[in-house]
Amino acid sequence: MQAVGGVIPLQGRGRDVVPVPEASTPPPNGQISLQDFMEGKLEFALSFTEEYIEGHVVGLDQMTINKLRAGSFSPEAHLDLHGLNAVQAFEALRGFLRGSWYKGLRTILVVPGRGRNSPDGVGILREKLQSWLTQDPFKRVVLAFCTAQPHDGGAGSVYVLLRKYKKKGHIYWERTPADSDLY
Repeated sequence: MQAVGGVIPLQGRGRDVVPVPEASTPPPNGQISLQDFMEGKLEFALSFTEEYIEGHVVGLDQMTINKLRAGSFSPEAHLDLHGLNAVQAFEALRGFLRGSWYKGLRTILVVPGRGRNSPDGVGILREKLQSWLTQDPFKRVVLAFCTAQPHDGGAGSVYVLLRKYKKKGHIYWERTPADSDLY
């Protein structure tokens, strides 16, 4: 009786209507609103080292991220960027992601390489790939990405998890990221 002593019965026959949250409050439980998706306000959580890159849309299910990291999703297609400069690599990636998304593919493998044959031995495309995937036009179709498992190329390859293709909405494929090396 002490635990429920202060309970007041509801008025009427149903549940009370929950007040609408203010527009500035974040969605509950890390959910992503459709409006934020359409306005391109999605944020990526990124982590990286010299050998490892990873990013995912904030609020993505942790089990899905873990499966991608473990290589549980078999790549349905792959793109090799070896030997391309930044402009060529971006254009190849744009065409490949566009085609993959329209075909309804969910997991793809992008191979930027480790950069061992690049000037100074620095993997420029690996760094740029992480940046490109989190900006327009790709951020609207990419859910997550991470360095591949050794049997799929290891540190020189990246798994990319794409959103499901929907006919609604428009992806502006002609947009380019704010990258000084492009155009």
